[in-house]
Amino acid sequence: MAYVPTPLGLDTKYDQFLQTLVGNDQTGTRVTVLSMLARLGVDPWQEASDLAALPKGSAWQRLDALMARFTDVPSLITERADVTTRLIAFLPHGTLYDNTKMTGNRAPKAFDTRIYFIIAIAVFIVQVSILIFRD
Repeated sequence: MAYVPTPLGLDTKYDQFLQTLVGNDQTGTRVTVLSMLARLGVDPWQEASDLAALPKGSAWQRLDALMARFTDVPSLITERADVTTRLIAFLPHGTLYDNTKMTGNRAPKAFDTRIYFIIAIAVFIVQVSILIFRD
């Protein structure tokens, strides 16, 4: 199956990385990479793309620097290096995501199958209305 990014520009190939648990914050709330990056004011998908495009060592240093700024998870103070190493393993390496264009084998179609489904429902509703209100 060909890889296709979502139409909203949120690349699903980074989902595993972005949904990985970083730890629990002071209130006991589970913090994922996505929520950590969002709390830091960083675009999670862009950062994941940038990290994935770097060699593993450089990606590790960059992610470690971000995690050093993140103070919401107390356990990161002592476990940051281990957590960074674990998170880097979830990155799809070697690609840079360009959210300005669609990639993959699927070209955007003017009429997707969904439009035909919507039209069929509309026709069905009109036909039922005609049968009910015919006098």
